[in-house]
Amino acid sequence: MIRKIALALGGLILFYSLYLGWRIAEERRDVGARVDALIAAAAPDELSLPASRLDALLRVDDPTFRTNRGIDLSTPGAGLTTLSQALGKRLFFDGFEPGLAKLELMVLTRFALYPKVPKDKVLTAFVAEAYLGTHRGRAVTGFADGAQTWFGKRLSDLSNDEYLSLVAMLPAPDRLKPGRDDAARAERVTRIRRLLAGRCQPTGLRDVMLEGCS
Repeated sequence: MIRKIALALGGLILFYSLYLGWRIAEERRDVGARVDALIAAAAPDELSLPASRLDALLRVDDPTFRTNRGIDLSTPGAGLTTLSQALGKRLFFDGFEPGLAKLELMVLTRFALYPKVPKDKVLTAFVAEAYLGTHRGRAVTGFADGAQTWFGKRLSDLSNDEYLSLVAMLPAPDRLKPGRDDAARAERVTRIRRLLAGRCQPTGLRDVMLEGCS
């Protein structure tokens, strides 16, 4: 019985490994073109963030973005989903659901997105496609859409606190969107400010809400 179970598990692992290999090969074919299309669909002014604001986004959401290969399972505050993986959800899945798909997301990000798309393009596409909650039944997609929807402003006209409010929403957009839990969002903005000022550090990998900066 144990041998049969072991053989069955081995067969499943082999099948899944072959499936992942096929998925990697398929996604590598045109992932670069799809990222280019996402960027091209956005107006240039919707993607123009000053270097200081891009730096703030990365320090909060993906501290090792410039050097990691789409996976970071050790940096305090990084969480389990890198910025590259967040974009990967949009590129590789019609509707991402946690579970086994998380492993698939990590593999596709590492072996399909990372080798084929330069980091600067990944970052630009993320700015264009980041999910920032729903408003009246419509998904708010991208920082420019978030600026207009939640603050009635162009992205370039946001105050620093308004911009950090969008960054603060990223771990839980529908809970932290304006009008839902304003106190929690404001508290996370305060924590982000402390982090950016070098006054605190997250307590560990999963501390995406920055409890270490409370």
